[in-house]
Amino acid sequence: MTVRPSRTGPARVLVLGLLACVPTQVLAAPKSPARKAPRTPRQQPPKAHFQSTFAAAVLAYENFEYEQALEQLTKAQGLAKGPEQEVPVALYLGIVHAELGDRTQSLAAFRTGLYLQPDARLPVKVSPKLERDFEEVRQAVLQDLGLPTAPVQSPPVAERPVQPAPTDTPAATAPPPPADKPALLPPEPTAPPAYVQTDKPSGRSPVLPMALLATGAVAGGAATFFGLQANTHLTSAQNSTIYGERVEKLNTAGSHALVANILFGTASAAAVGALAVYLFSGSPSAPASTSTGGASP
Repeated sequence: MTVRPSRTGPARVLVLGLLACVPTQVLAAPKSPARKAPRTPRQQPPKAHFQSTFAAAVLAYENFEYEQALEQLTKAQGLAKGPEQEVPVALYLGIVHAELGDRTQSLAAFRTGLYLQPDARLPVKVSPKLERDFEEVRQAVLQDLGLPTAPVQSPPVAERPVQPAPTDTPAATAPPPPADKPALLPPEPTAPPAYVQTDKPSGRSPVLPMALLATGAVAGGAATFFGLQANTHLTSAQNSTIYGERVEKLNTAGSHALVANILFGTASAAAVGALAVYLFSGSPSAPASTSTGGASP
């Protein structure tokens, strides 16, 4: 029995030779693409973030939403950088605290802003009372910083009339009458002429009705004046955008309206009284009487 040589030996050697010639990069498994890191949202610059927050606070204040304005101003205060941003935030905080009735916090906020800028001005128009508080805080800050304060105007003093100084010259005396002319004697008293007093018949006296009519006219004029003032204050309060000033004008309008109503009632009562007195004051005439009198010399 003959043994045939195996044909698989040379083929196996050929395959191994071909595999040795192939680059290792071809046989390596393909790599998966690397995942890109997620993009983080771009942060807003601090200055732009402050401006948007501060603008939202001002808008809330103009819409009378003082609680929301206080919240936005508190955020803006934490974002403010430098006096140019910190001063307006402090002044608005003082105004909002005053509108909310917290005077202590209002004065403290004004003091903070004025220490940074002593010549700062309020950014919006406020009530006279709040403006006085702001100026008082400014005077105190100027004194603390050793800066000159605004001069306080004193009321004008009335000038006293200057009296002439006394002189040693004797007063001028009237010259004596000449000796050749007799002195004038006072005239002798004469008896007054007899007079006749006649009692006029009494009738309707127009004095009291005229006085009542005058009182009614004065009261009516004053009532008209106060009524117009009340209407003016009411219109001003409706057009005002400041809460404190609007409440003050409404109270003033109510007071003027009450005074006008009282004066209108007084004028009506005076007119009715004058008519009644004129109609019911007539009386029959009395007989005339005469009297004479004289004096002895």
